[in-house]
Amino acid sequence: MVVDSMMNEYDSKLFDVLARSSNRTYFFASNMKKNTARWSKGAVEYFGLKSEVLCPADIEWLNLIHPDDKSAYLKNFEDMANHVTAYHDVEYRICNAGNEYVWVNCKGYMTYDDEGMMDFFAGFVTNLGVRNKIDPVTGLWTLQEFRKDTENLLYNNKSGVAVMIGLSNFKRVNDEYGYSYGDKTLYAAAHRMLAVRTKGTRIYRMDSSDFALLIEGGTGEHVTREIEKIQQAFSSLDIDRNQVHLDFCAGAVLFPQDGKYIDQIMSNMLVALESAKSAGRAGVTFYTEEMHLKKTRMLRLRDAIRESVNDNFKGFSIVMQPIIDSRTGKGTSCETLLRWSDERFPGIGPMEFVPILEDTALIIPVGKWILEQVLKDLREWEDRGGNPIEKVHVNVSYIQLHDDEFVEYTVDKLRQYDIAPERLVLELTESCRIGRIDELTERLQRFKDQGISIALDDFGTGYASLAVLKDIPTDIVKLDHTMIKSVVGTEKERKLIEFIISFCNNVGIIVCAEGVENTTIMGIVNKAGAELLQGYYFDKPLRVEEFYEKYVKL
Repeated sequence: MVVDSMMNEYDSKLFDVLARSSNRTYFFASNMKKNTARWSKGAVEYFGLKSEVLCPADIEWLNLIHPDDKSAYLKNFEDMANHVTAYHDVEYRICNAGNEYVWVNCKGYMTYDDEGMMDFFAGFVTNLGVRNKIDPVTGLWTLQEFRKDTENLLYNNKSGVAVMIGLSNFKRVNDEYGYSYGDKTLYAAAHRMLAVRTKGTRIYRMDSSDFALLIEGGTGEHVTREIEKIQQAFSSLDIDRNQVHLDFCAGAVLFPQDGKYIDQIMSNMLVALESAKSAGRAGVTFYTEEMHLKKTRMLRLRDAIRESVNDNFKGFSIVMQPIIDSRTGKGTSCETLLRWSDERFPGIGPMEFVPILEDTALIIPVGKWILEQVLKDLREWEDRGGNPIEKVHVNVSYIQLHDDEFVEYTVDKLRQYDIAPERLVLELTESCRIGRIDELTERLQRFKDQGISIALDDFGTGYASLAVLKDIPTDIVKLDHTMIKSVVGTEKERKLIEFIISFCNNVGIIVCAEGVENTTIMGIVNKAGAELLQGYYFDKPLRVEEFYEKYVKL
């Protein structure tokens, strides 16, 4: 055989094993002196070669290469002949058996005889179309393959379930350990899923840290069981001797009833996943029409808010709620709160529109607008005469603190309206308790250096605990209204409030008790030592002119 004249029996068997190890790459081995090459059977079929063994080897292969790419291919062989390099690594287009040009990457290594002449050359050719099929990090099928497989099921009138899985805490893994470690984590997660999946469940790597499942003929019960197995598999991953626990949310779409074409299924999967994330829901969340309507409303709401911002903040307004000095019973300070109205969205409140402002970064221009309105009002009150407002509290979000211009802007506006920095208090909202404490501290200190006070809002919830007080430069702590309401409950809850107030007083931090709604609560927090009180017992948030008439005007 011609093959035997090229290779000994061992080399021939080795070549056969390598050629069969992958249906995505094509192996070759060439005797350069005899100009003979052997190709794997897959290459013969895909590129339409005359046989496994080509002689002469170079002419037939060169004729298949795109005319515009031949020079790069030949230049590499010239470099190998001149001993510039022994490695072959070239991308070019080549005509396949279907008479279509496809991009390939050809890699190989050249050996030389004692006289330095090219002797033996071997390597493999990879169809670069595989890059769109196989994810290089996890080895799973890609988003493109998910779309193709789902479309095939729809085309053949098959039913099933498509599931999107989003890792909730993967960003933390990347931030703490680096992207290389993150890739190892994704690989381990993918192979845990492969190990526990039910036969017939296909798994795909989507964008970023998202995965997808596709279950032909699957039902809701199938998906629920599959997600439960994945949750157990993710409970503890061993990555480089570290134990990593992955949390995730999952959104599922039953098709064809909830999706008759691929883009609809993709969209509905994301809607279900977003619903699961926003609700903090474990397990799997199935798409419903109600979710779609809610998503549509949210998109309309985003557009309306953006329109308001662009239209000179039309629809936005501020209200002020008094903060009472517990020693005098007088409202000497106030908190500024944002409101927004639009006839298309009646009754909308801050809990709904503020997160949108933060998600879209529109909170940056809106926050500057709030600050200027407040300082302008203070200036007008000073000019009109009346009871002095000692301090005005303005809420700021984590997004605003990342705006490098915000400190300078604030200082400039204080100067413009001739307001002493000591009269301004920036209240950190719950969103500020994310990210790195050291970075947050550095940004807050820049305000402190200008004489501006810092208040920690919603204390006692989320990340706002005694532990952060040693790091964050805080002047005022505002006890969350849910904690304040609890003081009328058990003795233990009252003791906790008393301990927090006592601790803050001992380290020079002023305590404001929010949510004071009756005399019982007021009596308890007063006795515990809270210097400032705020709540509906004293007053609701008032329009600016109402606040002036009630608390400022003589």
